[in-house]
Formats: sequence, structure tokens, C-alpha cells
Amino acid sequence: MAGDESGKQSSTRQLGWLQVCLLRLLAGILGVWSRTLRFRWEPEVQTFIDGTHPPSIILLWHNRLFAVPVFYRRYFSRRRQAVLISSSKDGAWLASFLQLVGMHPVRGSRYNRGSQAVRELIAAIHDGYDVGITPDGSRGPMYDMKPGAVALAVKTGAPIVLLAFNYRTAWRLNSWDRFYLPLPFSTVEVCVDRVDRLEDVRSVAGQDATEVLKTRMQRIATDRDTDGVA
Repeated sequence: MAGDESGKQSSTRQLGWLQVCLLRLLAGILGVWSRTLRFRWEPEVQTFIDGTHPPSIILLWHNRLFAVPVFYRRYFSRRRQAVLISSSKDGAWLASFLQLVGMHPVRGSRYNRGSQAVRELIAAIHDGYDVGITPDGSRGPMYDMKPGAVALAVKTGAPIVLLAFNYRTAWRLNSWDRFYLPLPFSTVEVCVDRVDRLEDVRSVAGQDATEVLKTRMQRIATDRDTDGVA
């Protein structure tokens, strides 16, 4: 995923047939793994799940992506989800995986194919899709809120939903964002913060809207001391 939507235009990397076969096998394993996770949340999150919402911009830190597909399949199966994915080779794996689980990838970042990705995201929102963005992806730094999501909200008027998956027990990879891999049968704490009107964020005295969103994301996303693995 990527967190900003400006930049040069180029082609996107795609997987070969052998890589697609390998990915299908991996997706099956991850699917079984994900179904063992137990989600927990406070009453305000249940109110959000039970509510009716217009197409929204969903923000999630890059290192907490693992639980996204199973969470949406379990609790938001009637909603359609588009996800901003890097146009790089690594992004090709994630884009193909998300297609397998029923999500629509939009390829691009500030480094490549940025303006085209913005147009596709705007079109997706107008077509009724929620749009998922990792504002610190795809190259970091970790927990760095780039301005692309705010720009998209300005262009579309869509509400912003800040989403956090806090893994109680997990391995952490030695990647730039120390990606979380929750242990099978572990618990995932879900936190949600909504911004229905961007004007409410902009009204915070002396702070940029992007910085306000970053602060609110950090408030709901907690890190745990877990062992890293290569």
C-alpha cells in the first residue's frame, strides 16, 4: 500500500503464472491462519459496525495489515473495498492477494503512477467503495502520516475512518515497519476513530489536518513488545 497520491506515471508490476500459483497456496494458508483470530472491541466499535456509513476513506498503519481481509469478510461483507497498493514488485504480491480475497487494488504511490491512482480512488468512492490507505506506506518511515488521505478527503468529501488492529501476541518482522504477524488463535483488539467532517479536524488551532489525524491514529494504535523474526 501507499500513502500519498502524486508522482510520475508508469506501468505497474504484475505476477507471472507460477507466482500466482504460489500466491494461491499462500493465500489458502493465510486464510486458515486468519480465521483462528479472535477480535475484541469496546461498545463504540460495535456501534460503528452496526451503523450505516457512506463510502469512506479507511486509514490503517502499514504494519497492521494482516487482519484486514478477514475482518472485512466477517463484519463488513456487504461493503466493497478498494485498497491503494504500491505499483512496485512487492506491491504486485499484495495486490494479487487482495484480489483473491475480494478486494479491489488500485496501484500507485507518490513515486510512481500517482495522479492516475488518485483518479481511480476518486472514481472508486463515487462508485460506492470504501478506500483503504496506509498513510505511512509503502516505504515509510513507520507511523509517518503523509498528506494523501487528507487531499483525497478534500476532493471527495468522504468521511475518514481511523482503524487500528492491536495484536496482543504477535511476531514482528525485521522490515522497515516491523510488520505484525499475530500468533494463531490470538486476540486482536479493534479500535476505531471517525472523522465525519474534515472541517472538524481543520478547526484545531495551530495544527495541520494531517498532523491531527496522525495524533489520533497514534492514540488508538498501540505497540507491544514482541520478538522480531527474520
